[in-house]
Amino acid sequence: MIEIPPGMDAAAGTAPRLRLGRLAPLLLVGQLGWAIPGAASATLLQAVAADVSPAHKIAVYTTFAVIGAVTSALGTVVGGTLSDRTRSRLGKRSPWLLGSALLAALALAGVGLTTNLVLIGVGYALFQAGIGAWVAALSALIPDRVAARAVGKASAFAGFGYLLGQTIGGVVGGAFVTKPAAGLVFVPWTIVVAAILIAVFVRGGDNRSEAGAEGRPTFLRDLVPPAIRDFWLAFAGRFFFILAIVMLSTFQLFTLTDYLHQSTAKAGAVISFATILFGLLAAVAVIITGPLSDRIGRRKPFVIGAPLLIGVALIPLLIAPSVTTYVAFFSLTGLAFGTYISVDQALMVAVLPRQSSAARDLGFLSIAQTIPGVVAPIVGGLLVESLGYVAIFATSLVIAVLAAIAIVGIRSVR
Repeated sequence: MIEIPPGMDAAAGTAPRLRLGRLAPLLLVGQLGWAIPGAASATLLQAVAADVSPAHKIAVYTTFAVIGAVTSALGTVVGGTLSDRTRSRLGKRSPWLLGSALLAALALAGVGLTTNLVLIGVGYALFQAGIGAWVAALSALIPDRVAARAVGKASAFAGFGYLLGQTIGGVVGGAFVTKPAAGLVFVPWTIVVAAILIAVFVRGGDNRSEAGAEGRPTFLRDLVPPAIRDFWLAFAGRFFFILAIVMLSTFQLFTLTDYLHQSTAKAGAVISFATILFGLLAAVAVIITGPLSDRIGRRKPFVIGAPLLIGVALIPLLIAPSVTTYVAFFSLTGLAFGTYISVDQALMVAVLPRQSSAARDLGFLSIAQTIPGVVAPIVGGLLVESLGYVAIFATSLVIAVLAAIAIVGIRSVR
């Protein structure tokens, strides 16, 4: 069985353990609540940039995306740290779930109510900061409330909620793409609904009697990440895995039109079909692998196998590039992604040094998901311009292998 890692006090931060049957649907709802506006806002923000500044839309959107990635990272670390230190009648998670959800919703709705580029940038930055704080507090519910033997199942429910939210968000973004302002005002309130449901049904309880911040390092000292080898190997594994996928997905339209010589209309049809196939196979993998990892008491084989599967899927695309091998690649990548997100969260929980800083540490680990969104367009663009699309495939294969190697090096988890 998976054991609580050394140094992690399961009794510290004494939120009562809940039966997974009660908590699991709320973990799904929590991930669904933020993933819908998270996915939809990317498409809608591109449409806003095209409407407000058509001559500079790419530069404008890229600027917004980079700023959003930075504020999201800050939100996860600062919000997670503050959540860990919070003592209130509602516990330490509910106030931050409710507050960050409200901030994110109001900020994104505000983006839809203005055409001023500065205000749009500020609003989107605040939205991403709110999302970051939300994800840190939400992720901490698993180590707070779930017994070690059921963390894989909990991770699977959360992963399925994220996957479903990404899919719905993509559909919503497409539906509002001709009316992006209305979409931005409408879509973010799912996260507020999710926050209210979690606050009502996952009662934190009054924790004001627990040892507070006075017995801990200063706030600035508390922002320093743990200097633990396995923690940073888990960070590296997640970063490389996400980067390998984002490197390929960022340029999928141009890959089909410029590399595989498809018309724009045919490329769009292929992308739609491949995306649906990706989502379906990822969902199947999520449902199977999370509970299976609990049953056999192992995390690493799944999290190592997922990036290696991406590497295998890339080989036909390198040797015999075609629409068929492209669709086959997305099919295998869907299985890999579903496997990864269903078990990865359980692995991240297992490398946490202690319960009392769970939200902060999970916040640091979640940065590994946001940085690839900034790195991939820059590195991928340079590779395409200098060496062509084959260089992206080859580089992604190497990156996927690096993700597996990083997880192999983790010693405290089986």
